[in-house]
Amino acid sequence: MKRFLLFFLISGAGAVALYAQSFDMLWANANEEYAQGQYQEAFDQYKYIYNRGYESASLYYNMGNCAFKMELYAQSILWFERAKLFDPKNPDVLYNVEIVNRFFVDKIETVPHFFMRSWIINVRDGFTSNEWAQVFLALLVVTLALLLLFFYGRSRSGRRWAFYGALIVFILMISVFFFGWSQKQQLQRHDHAIVMAPVVTVKSAPDRQGKDLFIIHEGLKIRFIDQVGGWGRIELADGRQGWIEVGFAERI
Repeated sequence: MKRFLLFFLISGAGAVALYAQSFDMLWANANEEYAQGQYQEAFDQYKYIYNRGYESASLYYNMGNCAFKMELYAQSILWFERAKLFDPKNPDVLYNVEIVNRFFVDKIETVPHFFMRSWIINVRDGFTSNEWAQVFLALLVVTLALLLLFFYGRSRSGRRWAFYGALIVFILMISVFFFGWSQKQQLQRHDHAIVMAPVVTVKSAPDRQGKDLFIIHEGLKIRFIDQVGGWGRIELADGRQGWIEVGFAERI
């Protein structure tokens, strides 16, 4: 039995090491292909990594760059927007999103948010969900240390300040938990999408016989707010709404 367990552990460790080595080789080969200007080959290898379940801002950023080099601008903005979900403040990603958007027809003015909501979004997007989790754990350690000082401190004034300090840090910890949870929800929501068809007519109802409301074009970022069968109710950044066939857009 012991020999079997030892063999199982060694085999498992070997499989993990082999998988990591295989992944590193794929990543290095894809980067090399990109450096040599073989953008389709590089994109295919990045896509293979993606299909194996790997996700990161770096992977999506590289795929966006490959698509941009091949002048597949709708695909490019799709991958850049996915990279932005993982790393909302990455300057390279934000810059590339701005550049690619210049190639699209639709220029939609965003309806401004209420200032408090805008502030919350800016703070939330200041860190990734993993970074918020690290801040939360650090504050938890500080809270526990202050509570220990409160319960076992010798000085009455020191214990009092430890209590108030623990209370303040605990409130900060709850706020950090909220920001991290909100960031995680944003990452998993998948309600935003990129229009992939050259021209799409937005309808007043989930039916091809519905009234034509307006036209949108390839590369536009939209938000799905409802779905009926193969039709999705969308909302644009300026607040306009209507129905399109779901297959005309790909979710971020």
